[in-house]
Amino acid sequence: MNVQAFYRLIDGLSPFLLSKELCEKEDLYDNSGVIIDAGKEFDKVLCALDLSVGAVEEAKRLGCGLIFTHHPAIYRPIKNVGGAVLESAKAGISVISAHLNLDCAPRGIDYNFAKALGAENEKILTPLSVAESGYGRSFSLNLPLGEFVEKAEKELNTKAICYGDKNSFIKTAASFCGEGLDELALSEEADVYCSADVKHHVILAALERGKAVVSFTHYASENYGMKKFAEELTKKLSAQNIKIYYFDDTRFV
Repeated sequence: MNVQAFYRLIDGLSPFLLSKELCEKEDLYDNSGVIIDAGKEFDKVLCALDLSVGAVEEAKRLGCGLIFTHHPAIYRPIKNVGGAVLESAKAGISVISAHLNLDCAPRGIDYNFAKALGAENEKILTPLSVAESGYGRSFSLNLPLGEFVEKAEKELNTKAICYGDKNSFIKTAASFCGEGLDELALSEEADVYCSADVKHHVILAALERGKAVVSFTHYASENYGMKKFAEELTKKLSAQNIKIYYFDDTRFV
């Protein structure tokens, strides 16, 4: 397989146009797509949330010709090249990143974050043009806040910070993978808001309204869904004898 063939596969499962659409809708920026094309055929792919030196070393050890990441390996324009990007290029390893499009994909990272929290029949808060795609989810629950947090921590293999009375009973939740919870997102009526990298003033605004906030690490809120997507890639590529590996960055687990 080559870089362009893998790009087309990702585009079919997680259309890159979703990134452009969300950026236009929410005034955001993204840099998803082919980051490095080493021009080589490959039969092994390493999936990872980030392009780190550790991920590159693992790809070299396994003989992977491509690293597929969620967070863009290069986000904004840079003036010089070093670190993991340089190491990947030197090793002849290609890199493709799928960021906001993978967040918003029908079975993408935001979808899987909500599922990890126990969502069923969830509503997409910012729907996009592709069926079942979009960002932010709301869903019904029926349990104490403390029990909800314990279940989420177990499923996501992490520890969360809970702002609110753990003995309170929650019936509705809103979730946003990554750093998606802002003051605008609080307009969605919910008993508890779940996200990562939540700013203090947003937490305060929620608490002032008698709502709870559960803040996860950015890694935990997105690594879960990235792993699920890697499992989907494994199924899609098994007939082509393309091996998919996953890199868990233990510094965040």
